[in-house]
Amino acid sequence: MTFTIWGRASSTNVQKVTWALTELDLPYERIDCAGPYGKTDTPEFFELNPNRRVPVLQEGDFTLWESHAILRFLARRTGRLMPEGEYARALADQWLDFTATTFQPSSTGIFWQIFRYPEEARDTGRLKELRGALAGAFAVMETRLGSHDWLTGDDFGMADIAAGTLMYRLGDMGYLGDIPDGVARWHARLADRPAYRAIVEYPYDELLAY
Repeated sequence: MTFTIWGRASSTNVQKVTWALTELDLPYERIDCAGPYGKTDTPEFFELNPNRRVPVLQEGDFTLWESHAILRFLARRTGRLMPEGEYARALADQWLDFTATTFQPSSTGIFWQIFRYPEEARDTGRLKELRGALAGAFAVMETRLGSHDWLTGDDFGMADIAAGTLMYRLGDMGYLGDIPDGVARWHARLADRPAYRAIVEYPYDELLAY
């Protein structure tokens, strides 16, 4: 079982997949793609993903895109990173979807406002709105993490990977100073994992190049 991952190492969505593969000790090769590396506008890449986005996972003739779909596939394939039981798995799916619809839009929106624009060029109204949305997302996460170690269940899992990839840049920008206690403890546990340090704590200066 060897996988090919299309996508740059500085992409948080790609990091979700490579972090999961690393935790699962599954071999893979990664092809730099998207952002400053281009390739997504080629006919060859369109055949892999008509959305022209990364990550894309390949295993032989099988191709899969959308980072959370890939996480679910890997968890089902290996029987790991996913809790046991119908209800527990439904909760894991809930937190995966929460990351996609609520947590990631606010955190990524803040990142691009702060990282891509000088202070005088930022949309202050939009940034205020995004900060409020981020605080709301953390408050929702605290309802789980205030009394549990992990979003997924009793053990680290795919929902923690999906949300956890967003935490490094928020901390780097100074947005984790007043987060709820449970979220802060969760992030500290994530940061203790070797795969987090190797994959998520990755330089992102190249994102200025496009």
